[in-house]
Amino acid sequence: MRIVLFSIYGFNIHSHGVFLVLSLVIGGWLLFRLAKRESLSIKYFFSNYLISIIVGILGSRILFYLINLKYYQSIYQIFNIWQGGLISFAGFVFGIITFLIFLKLQKQNSSAWLDLAGIIFALAIAIGRIGCVLNGEFGIKTNSIFAIYGYMPVTAFEIFICSLIFVINFYLYLRFKRHLPPYTFFFLFVVLYSFSKILIDQWRIDPSIIIGINLSQLFSLFIFIVAIIIFGLYLYRRKVRLQ
Repeated sequence: MRIVLFSIYGFNIHSHGVFLVLSLVIGGWLLFRLAKRESLSIKYFFSNYLISIIVGILGSRILFYLINLKYYQSIYQIFNIWQGGLISFAGFVFGIITFLIFLKLQKQNSSAWLDLAGIIFALAIAIGRIGCVLNGEFGIKTNSIFAIYGYMPVTAFEIFICSLIFVINFYLYLRFKRHLPPYTFFFLFVVLYSFSKILIDQWRIDPSIIIGINLSQLFSLFIFIVAIIIFGLYLYRRKVRLQ
């Protein structure tokens, strides 16, 4: 573990905070570059992106705090983001909703932006989770051959899975974008990521809520089902319109 990467004049720079910032900067840079490639309007990009990030982080942190309330002594600890404790999917949902509101007000093409977000978000999660691994955020105790320090490395699994999702989406974008319907990359990310969370979050230390499923798995299952239904209906209606 490497909770503190380095210190500057006695001020500790935490690994979680460093990789969180890196994920946002690299993700934002790639999103900006792809938006320019697609000739999308980038006039309000930086303000839209910044505000969406703030809302996403706050929503992610507040939800994590509420779920793990028994581990905190003061409400002010909710602001200690550098110590870790964010729910990536919640941040994604809050951030995307905020971004969509701005796109709607600015009358921009939401499908194109969502598809680009579906590509870069997996990469951003993978980068951010490196900080979680260095911060010692693992899972249950185990004797498995995959164990790190005697714990199941759930966050390490997430890094690998998100990196794979990014590679798949980016490859499809570069090779087959013109042949795929709008929203494909967005829903492909949501479906693959939520399905992976259902599988790997069984090794988290979160308590079970129902039939051995914890809250994170339950939320991922809900997102997985809703995403498949919405995208399925969209494809069906699109097919009907094209006939």
